[in-house]
Amino acid sequence: MHICSIVFRCFSCASADYEILFDRFKNLKESLSYPHFGDICDDAEKLIAMAPIEICSTTCVSILEPQYFGGVQSMHTPYTYIRGCTGTIFTEVKNRPPEIDFLHNEEICLPLRLSQIWPTIQTDEHVQVFFILKILASNKI
Repeated sequence: MHICSIVFRCFSCASADYEILFDRFKNLKESLSYPHFGDICDDAEKLIAMAPIEICSTTCVSILEPQYFGGVQSMHTPYTYIRGCTGTIFTEVKNRPPEIDFLHNEEICLPLRLSQIWPTIQTDEHVQVFFILKILASNKI
C-alpha cells in the first residue's frame, strides 16, 4: 500500500502594518511562524518572485483587511494582507466557525472578525479570508 500526502508551499508574509501587532502580542507571535513583513505581501507579482515559502500540510490562505480612512476605502492601499498556511494562521481558533473547516478543501471566500481568528485581539473589524490554491499557492510537491 502506497500512502501519498499532499504538501503545499505557501507564501508566508504580512503587510508592514501588522509587524507592530506581532511584536505587541506575545501569544500571537508564538502561535504563528514569524512572517516576512513588508509591502511585498501587498503585491501579488512581487510576492511570487520574492516571498519566503513555508511548507504546509494544509492549504494556503490570504487574509485581506480593508483599509478605510474617514469612511472611504484607501485607493493607494485598499487592503492589508496576511498570507500563509491555514493550519498555522488558525492555530489559536478554539470555537472556530464551521466555514474555516471548508478552507482546508474548498475554494471559498468568507468574512470573519479578527477576534474570531485571534481571540486575544479585541476588535470587531471584518476581514476577508481566501483559500488560495490556484492564485498564490506555489506548486504542490
